[in-house]
Amino acid sequence: AVRMITRLSGSSHHVHTGVVLVIRSAKQGGSSDKPMVRAFASTTNVVFDNLDEATVQAYVDSGEPFGKAGAYGIQGIAGSFVRGIDGCYFNVMGF
Repeated sequence: AVRMITRLSGSSHHVHTGVVLVIRSAKQGGSSDKPMVRAFASTTNVVFDNLDEATVQAYVDSGEPFGKAGAYGIQGIAGSFVRGIDGCYFNVMGF
C-alpha cells in the first residue's frame, strides 16, 4: 500500500470500469432467442496531491487502503488526497 500511494502521489491516473449485462429471453421451452446484451464503460481521471512520507505512512497505518483497488477509497480518508477528478466520482468510488 505504501508503494502504491507513493506512486499515485503528485500524479494523475485513470480509473476504468466496465459492465456487461446479459439478459436471457423470458420465453420458456427451449427458445432459440438470443439473449439481450448491453455493455458500457466509464473512465475517470484522478489527480493526487503531493504526499509526504509521514502522510502516506499514517494513511497505511489507518488500515483503510487494504482490500481496495489502487489502495485507496475516494469516499474515505484518501478523498482528502485527491486534488481533482475529470469524470464520474461514482466510477472511482465503485458502482
